[in-house]
Amino acid sequence: MVALSGAPTSTPGPAPQPSLIAVGGLPFLVTALLGRLPASMIQLGLLMIVASSGLGVGLGGVTVAVVGVGTAIGAPVVGRGVDRWGPLPVVVVATLVQVGALLGVLAATTGSTWTLLACAGVVGAANPQVGSVARSRWSLVARRSGQERVLGRAMGYEVAADEIGFVVGPVVAGLLVALLGPVTALWVLVAAAVVGQGAFAAFLRTERHAWPRHATRVVTDRPARLPLGALVLPMLVAGSVGIAFGSTQTGLTAVNAARGTEELTGLIYACSGVGSAIASVVVSRLRGASVAARVVAGGGALLTGALGLTTVPGPWAAAACAVVLGVGAGTLLVSGYARAEQVAPAGRVASTMALLATSLVLGVSAGAAAAGALAGTPAHAFWPTVAAGVLGIGAGVGLRARPPAALGA
Repeated sequence: MVALSGAPTSTPGPAPQPSLIAVGGLPFLVTALLGRLPASMIQLGLLMIVASSGLGVGLGGVTVAVVGVGTAIGAPVVGRGVDRWGPLPVVVVATLVQVGALLGVLAATTGSTWTLLACAGVVGAANPQVGSVARSRWSLVARRSGQERVLGRAMGYEVAADEIGFVVGPVVAGLLVALLGPVTALWVLVAAAVVGQGAFAAFLRTERHAWPRHATRVVTDRPARLPLGALVLPMLVAGSVGIAFGSTQTGLTAVNAARGTEELTGLIYACSGVGSAIASVVVSRLRGASVAARVVAGGGALLTGALGLTTVPGPWAAAACAVVLGVGAGTLLVSGYARAEQVAPAGRVASTMALLATSLVLGVSAGAAAAGALAGTPAHAFWPTVAAGVLGIGAGVGLRARPPAALGA
């Protein structure tokens, strides 16, 4: 429109989006980050603790696998409990059970192997799923305040926070065992669970009345059903990332063991976490590209990094490939969680996020197992990583063919 003076009027631009701190609150961001660190320390920590206790690396690997299976079984139960009763009682009870199971592991290192494995399974099953709870809170707060536009950035931040844990947690766990010995290190893990997850529970207590309880009940007293058909592709996206992470870690272990450079395994693998964290922040701020397009691009980046690793390059080139792979993984996770949040019914967001977390954990276990079976030839251990990239691309094509509107979301 033109003003009477002939000068064009200025059109106001879009209102700036509020910061994540303004929407979520700094206490939430800090405690949710602290609360997820113990889970990232436990797997490698238990592996090294069991191995350092004279029980062997083999039993340590089985212990970690049992923790993963327990997590996969417990995550949907925890998510459903959060949707039904709110997060506070679920996080508190899960933390208490997990601490008890960790103490059981401590006692079992000098006792029965079966007791050790049973306690390890409980440790995984009692994971309070802080990441899933945090994601469901973002959905709740953003929709209540009319700030749905921040959800993309919030999901990106959550993936970045997960990756910080994946990078920092194993390093800290390894240092604890190396410097303090297995027994003291396990006590520190117990303390970390109490302090980190306890801090998150303390925050949840301050807003326990704001969280909807029995939010899924309708007139028939039946809970809203999860749209499993709409969640299959996001679960495949999360599973592909898990396969990539599990097989990459195992493949790098095999390569560096053959070269006598075992100390480089963690450093190179951490590069994938750095790439994933960067991508998760950047991708969540992109405008215009659809979720499906981002998934295809993420799968392509993951595939590129995986193909580079199959050539068994030197340390620097392997680190570069790991960064590219991580960029693809971060893009996939942000996009997969974004689509899952779009199709999740009201009151079932925590359950939805827990399903994706379960897919990620199962993918890690499957990728590690497949790579381990192929690791006789180190280059072959990265074949499952290549397959994960192809799976990610395929899931993106499927998402393009089935937009949320077509699914009734």
